Amino acid sequence: MMEEADYPALYRAANSASMEAQKRYLTFVRAYSALLILAAGLGVYGIQEKRAAIAAALLIIGSIFLSVVMLLRRDEDVWYRARAVAESIKTSCWRFMMKADPYLETEDVREVKSRFRARLKSILKEHKDLSHHLGGPISEEKQITERMCEIRGLQWGERAKFYRQHRIDEQRSWYAKKSAWNRRHGTIWLSVLIACQSLAVVFVIMRVAYPSWGYWPSEVFVVAAGSALTWIQAKRFRELAAAYALTAHEVGVVRGELEGVDSENQLAAFVSDSENVFSREHTQWLARKDAV
Repeated sequence: MMEEADYPALYRAANSASMEAQKRYLTFVRAYSALLILAAGLGVYGIQEKRAAIAAALLIIGSIFLSVVMLLRRDEDVWYRARAVAESIKTSCWRFMMKADPYLETEDVREVKSRFRARLKSILKEHKDLSHHLGGPISEEKQITERMCEIRGLQWGERAKFYRQHRIDEQRSWYAKKSAWNRRHGTIWLSVLIACQSLAVVFVIMRVAYPSWGYWPSEVFVVAAGSALTWIQAKRFRELAAAYALTAHEVGVVRGELEGVDSENQLAAFVSDSENVFSREHTQWLARKDAV
């Protein structure tokens, strides 16, 4: 199998940058929503003391500060673009190991390695504004690992088996599980949204019916509903569930074609087609994100 350390250093750097940016962005979204809900809660029970007024002001100022920080940091952009970089490198890595275009078999393997390094350089040049996210000790490690060369040196039948087990099957399983996960969590958060909206309506009606009671928390649930909607939009459950399910089916269709591969050239052609499926999914998802 392929461990994380078996991939190029640039892949690992981009993968790490993407996960860290995702974590930061979602943490900011959670904190921003929490501050707004707390501020709404203080508003429901009234601000009768100086300490309560100070707390409400700090909550509002904090939410404004977080929104500005989110806009300036652009962690969401780094999250998706670094992921696109990582997956572009990963598909090039598998093409290299499987001797697929543009890394076909040659008498001098140094030529192929040079071509692979040129591909990494072009990716870096295309995303040079991400370079400060890709630094650190990992940048000193190998871009063409021993494991990559070891797999490339196998007979075509062994490489075909390795590719089926550790690329096709693993990716298909990953896409299927992520599709189910996003579908399930999308349903949960949609239920939370509907529940918050329903409670907000109920409390608004109760306020009209019993105006003497001044503590109906309708505003809290309005803000909570808005926060749930923000989370749904940030995670994009429905879009990811559909995209991952489609890719899982595409990979399943492609997998069946591997049974007809019986030569080095056919394996190279097959790998090129299957890697196009993986690459297209990430390219299209990045395009959809940029279009929003």
